Amino acid sequence: MAMNNIDNVKAFLPLEYFKEISKIPRGSGNETEIANYLCDFAKKNGLWYSKDENNNVFIKKNATQGRENEDAILLQAHTDMVCEKNVSSSHDFTKEPIKLVFEGNILRADGTTLGADDGYGVAIIMALLSDSSVSHPRLECLFTSSEETGLVGASAFDYSVISAKSLINLDGAEENTVIIGCCGGIRTELTYPLEYEQTTLPAYDISIRGLYGGHSGEDINKGRLNANTLMGNILSYVYEKAPIRVAKISGGDKDNAIPRECDATVVTSFPLCDIKDEISTYAKSFLEAKEDGNLTVEIKKSTTSKAFSEKATLDLIKILSVPNGVLKYRETPPILPKMSRNLARIRTSDNGFSIGFSSRAYLEPDLKASTDELDKLAKDMGATTHHHEGYPGWESPSDSSLAKAWAKSYERKTNTSPEITLIHAGLECGIITSRVKDLTAISVGCNVHDLHTPNEVMELDSFKRIYEVASEFLKDFH
Repeated sequence: MAMNNIDNVKAFLPLEYFKEISKIPRGSGNETEIANYLCDFAKKNGLWYSKDENNNVFIKKNATQGRENEDAILLQAHTDMVCEKNVSSSHDFTKEPIKLVFEGNILRADGTTLGADDGYGVAIIMALLSDSSVSHPRLECLFTSSEETGLVGASAFDYSVISAKSLINLDGAEENTVIIGCCGGIRTELTYPLEYEQTTLPAYDISIRGLYGGHSGEDINKGRLNANTLMGNILSYVYEKAPIRVAKISGGDKDNAIPRECDATVVTSFPLCDIKDEISTYAKSFLEAKEDGNLTVEIKKSTTSKAFSEKATLDLIKILSVPNGVLKYRETPPILPKMSRNLARIRTSDNGFSIGFSSRAYLEPDLKASTDELDKLAKDMGATTHHHEGYPGWESPSDSSLAKAWAKSYERKTNTSPEITLIHAGLECGIITSRVKDLTAISVGCNVHDLHTPNEVMELDSFKRIYEVASEFLKDFH
């Protein structure tokens, strides 16, 4: 299918806002410009607004005439995006706009994440705020920052300004679902200190490429390989052939993305290039998901003058073999992951190496079990762990008037009944409902695929349809 410029797509209001948002660099922690843009938007539309020191923006709009006595509705989306790109891309997420491309009904980016997660939610709320034809009660609209790095903005917001009793979180990724619950999560940093040893042994670079990756919550049960744990398997396999010592390792980038690439440099007297085909075959024996069919393992000669000790190398292999992926499934429908772990990042420095984990679970004891296991692992080998502030899970009644009303609006627009369900991912609903008394929440959204990867795409007709459903919902919900 021919590639076309996004400007050729037939315009609708949320798409116009999405195009504007995509011009603004907005990786997690870099939300000042997008926050200022939202404040300017509020000014131009005569709306009350505020911005806090965390770049959370809160905008209010008065009710349509005749609906002033109805309870306010809280609409919420996050402004930041996951910044992932293909190795071949030179895109600078801190300075450059996202290059939007459409192929028929599909909107994607050129070699990077699209930022539909959660740019579409921001765009829909902006359209609802500026569209005078939409009937609604009072709207309280919260645009949060740094959701992708631990729900930071939502955790820091002052919720005393909220009066709403109903929350619509626009961060779902399947339009025919109404999400009424999600898991909680916590990030862990394991730091292993070491002193390098001098070496004159031959060195080899091992590179893993071609894995598909994905969202570390929603895609964790799809059998996609984790590049870091696969490297651990390769290192263990090679160690069985001959003693090796690792000199350097780097893999993954974001805590909430399944790592697609990993690189390691090892030293050994064994001629590693002689068995590169054997190692590649071994690596491919782990293939399960068809999306990972482009896996390649490259081995080539390298140089280094220092390496880990044998103990540190074996400890690294042990860490990389810690249980990863889905650790437990729910016993009752929907049969989703109940507990999972993503070995997300690994980096070496002059002082050692560090590894980032992301644990998810619906129940607090399961989260604690995951972090306790990492604590014990680290303590046994003289390493340390730091657990970042976590976020809670959340579940609203499946038969709430809010969920029923959204489902009814969706049915009228599509002649299809949405599924009311849970997801194995973190949403800000958990934090917000824990801070605002008597607040009922649902999460909804349009069809977005392959989140947190450069393959991320959004269906344009779904994007438009969800805006229409939201408008219908606001008109009818009392």
